[in-house]
Amino acid sequence: MFRRREGFAPKLAFLVLRITLFVSRALGLLPFTLDAQARQLRRSTWLLVYGVTVNILLLFLLVLCTWYSAETGQEFEVFKRSDVLMWINVLIGLLGLIVSCGVHCITFSKSGQVLNIFNELLVLEDQHFGCLNVEDASKFNFYVIQKFMSTVGEVLGVLMAIFGMPEFSPSWLYVVLICITQFSLDLVVMHFLLAMLYIYRCVWLINRQLLSIVSRLRVDSLSDSSRIQLLVSLYVRLLALSKQLEATYKGQITLILTGSLSGNIVIIYFLIVYTVSMGQFSIPLLMFPFSLMVNMWEYWLIICACELTERTGRHTSTILKLFSDLEHNNVHIERSINEFTWLCSHRRFRFSLYGFISVNFQMGFRMIVATFTYLLCLVQFDFMNL
Repeated sequence: MFRRREGFAPKLAFLVLRITLFVSRALGLLPFTLDAQARQLRRSTWLLVYGVTVNILLLFLLVLCTWYSAETGQEFEVFKRSDVLMWINVLIGLLGLIVSCGVHCITFSKSGQVLNIFNELLVLEDQHFGCLNVEDASKFNFYVIQKFMSTVGEVLGVLMAIFGMPEFSPSWLYVVLICITQFSLDLVVMHFLLAMLYIYRCVWLINRQLLSIVSRLRVDSLSDSSRIQLLVSLYVRLLALSKQLEATYKGQITLILTGSLSGNIVIIYFLIVYTVSMGQFSIPLLMFPFSLMVNMWEYWLIICACELTERTGRHTSTILKLFSDLEHNNVHIERSINEFTWLCSHRRFRFSLYGFISVNFQMGFRMIVATFTYLLCLVQFDFMNL
C-alpha cells in the first residue's frame, strides 16, 4: 500500500502518504500497531488513550485561549457595525467546537471499524492488487496530492485569517493550537478520502482486467477466463468495504460538511460587512476569498472521490456488456458474467449520509446554492446595519 512508484506524481503521492501516517500517529489519530509477520494492524489501548488525551487537551487549551481573549475585552469594529455578525461569529465558534469534539469522539469510538477497513485494504493489496501495474491510475495520485495541498491551504487560510484580521492580535499559543486542531480534522478527512480512493483504484483495476479478458476472448474464444469468478468475489468484497466505510465515516463527514457550509456563509458575510458597510479595501481582506476557495476545494474533494468511485463502478456494467458481443460456448463464462451483471445492477458504489443525501456532484451544487441562499437571508435580515 505504501510502496514507492516510479515517476514524479507517484513519488510525491508516496511522500504525502508517509507524512499523513507519521503526523496521524503523532496526534494519536491512528491508534494501531503493525504486526509485520501477519501483515495486519492491531489496535493498541495505550495509543488509543494517548490519542484521546492529546486531542481533548488540544481542544481544552484552545477553549481556554479563546475565553482569555474574550475576557481581555478585545473589541472589533466590524462587530460594532453589525450585531448580527457578532452573534453569528459566536455561534460558528460553538459549532466549530461541536464539530471538532464530535468528529474525534466518533472517530475514536469507531476505531475498531476503522481497523477492520484498513486491514481489509491491506489484505486486498497484498493478495490481489499489489502485484498489478497501476501506473495508469493517475487519478489516485492526483487526488492524494490535491488533498494534501488543500490541507496545507486550510492551515494557511487559518493563519491568514488570524494575522490578516484588523485589530486582532492573538497569542502564539492560540495560533499553534488552532492550526493543530484544524490539521487534525483534515487528517480525519484524509483517512476517509484515502480509503475511498483505494476502493476506487481496486475497482479501476478490476475494470482493466475485464477489458483484458474481453480482448483475449475476441482473439481466442478458448483462452483462459477463469479469473472472472475471482473478480466477482473481489467486487463483492469491495462493495461490502464501501458500505462499512460509509457506516464508519458518515457522522464525521456530515459534521465536517456542515461546518464547511456554515464557515463559507460567515466568510462571505464578513467580506460584505468590511467592504460594503465599512468601506475597507485592503490586501489583508484577500484572506476571505482565499479561505472561501480553500473551504470549497476541501469539501469538493470529498464529493469528487465519492463520485469517482461511483462512476467507476457504473463503468463496470458498461464493460460487462462487451461480453454479450462475443461468440463462445463456455457455460462457466456465461454464468459468471450473468452473476457479475446482476451484482452491478442491484448493488452499487454509492456513499450517502444516513441514507438521505448521496455524496455526489448534485449534492455539491446544492450546497453552493444553499450557501448563497442563507447568505441572502442574512443580508436581508441585517440590511439596515449594512
